Amino acid sequence: MASKPNVARVFSCFATGTEVIDTVIEVAIAPGIPTFSVIGLCDSSIREAQGRLISAFKSTGFNMPKGHITIGISPAYMRKTGTGFDLPMALGILFASGQLYLPKDAKIYAEGELALNGEVKATPGSCIRLKSVQRNLELDYKLIPQNESSSAGVVGFKGQAVSSLSELTDIFDGNNYKEASFDFETERSQDDFIDISALKGQEKTKRALLISAAGFHNIMLLGSPGSGKTMCGKILAGILPRLSPNELADVYSMNELVEGESSVIKDERPVRLVGPAVTVGKLLGNAVSITPGELALANHGILFADELPLYKSEVLDFLRGPLEERKVHLMKKGNLYSFDSNFIFLGTGNPCKCGLLYESGSKCRCTESEKLRYLSKISGPFMERIDIVSEMRSVKGEDLASIYIDKDNGESLEYRKNVERCWQIAHERYGADHLNGTFPESDIRDSMRVTQTALRFASELSEKGFFSARGFTRILRVARTIADINGKEDVTADEISEAAQFRMRGI
Repeated sequence: MASKPNVARVFSCFATGTEVIDTVIEVAIAPGIPTFSVIGLCDSSIREAQGRLISAFKSTGFNMPKGHITIGISPAYMRKTGTGFDLPMALGILFASGQLYLPKDAKIYAEGELALNGEVKATPGSCIRLKSVQRNLELDYKLIPQNESSSAGVVGFKGQAVSSLSELTDIFDGNNYKEASFDFETERSQDDFIDISALKGQEKTKRALLISAAGFHNIMLLGSPGSGKTMCGKILAGILPRLSPNELADVYSMNELVEGESSVIKDERPVRLVGPAVTVGKLLGNAVSITPGELALANHGILFADELPLYKSEVLDFLRGPLEERKVHLMKKGNLYSFDSNFIFLGTGNPCKCGLLYESGSKCRCTESEKLRYLSKISGPFMERIDIVSEMRSVKGEDLASIYIDKDNGESLEYRKNVERCWQIAHERYGADHLNGTFPESDIRDSMRVTQTALRFASELSEKGFFSARGFTRILRVARTIADINGKEDVTADEISEAAQFRMRGI
């Protein structure tokens, strides 16, 4: 009669984009000729774990047991990749072979790659995984690599970090599991921001930046060379509130996929600068390695697109989807991977080829056909995704002199306090995850408190061709933000009128 195999079970997970799939690693050891097989639609990086396990066991005083070793990773119908299953597979083998004591009915979570000397190493995407694991309160043991301490701290994960397989003996045989929180350092570089007081002679644009930040609205600035368009990216970043703990975890998780684990975490909102040479692939990400592009890396921050009229039409057409859905998708071997891309889009550019269209005294040297051709790449459907448009003119006279005379007076701090107050109002209205510019369109009309007079006025503007049906909703969103800035509970015709001023443009 055949002997009953010894079976051990360990829990782990893997991420597909930002979605985390819980997995169960089952290890069975049966007498017979030594074999090693991993089943469950696993790629070569998982199947090659045998060599790493043998060497790691030998280096840390354990033995690879003799007999038929079968490792099943479920759900078996989903493709899996990555070396993060090394540690849970090693634990399963050691439990099943009796080399480590397995507490009765204990649920054990583990992740990490094994080096040949038994060192436990971090794997990409740990922040995404640990954020999901932390919500699972049924786990008795949670073991992660020491190098994932920063990710664990960012997401509030509690467990025990290990640096080598040799530490497992003390944890299980010595009953010395110590669950703890993890610390992490944050830094904020004020040198990356410019105070809004440096924006001289551009009162409309200062108001536009305040509205954009207060409601998380997409914005475009068109103006003459030297009017201050480019520095508006750093100004806008300086008046946005700091990242919340959940937002910090989201931002760090994206950066970790691209740059790896970092011991110091910045709590400032990301500002991703792209130029006319950017491609759809650069914006979208790498579908082979499933790493995020500029759109996902700008999540909870700003995507700053400089010289927008010079972009390729296919790039602008592609951007329409992410600006509307606030997500990007990668496809690999029939699997869909999604990343959040909830950012403020800040586009800048000249209004014509010479850039002097808005200057007084008929300084523009462009013909009418050249003016139309220059902005023709920015299509109407793309502009419908832009909530706010502001014109900028050259700085002159006293404003120009004041740039070198006046010092930073901390005006951005007052703007940020105003923005924080508006965000608090919006969170009370919609919930903690949404603002006026991001709340789902299907639900927003019941929450905005727009008076009937204001609705009729907005309808009249729409009938006169100022904006489309999509633009109608965006006008209401901006008007709601203006009402919050002004301290009003209801949106009136005054807020609709001001919001419409930021939609009127010669495009």
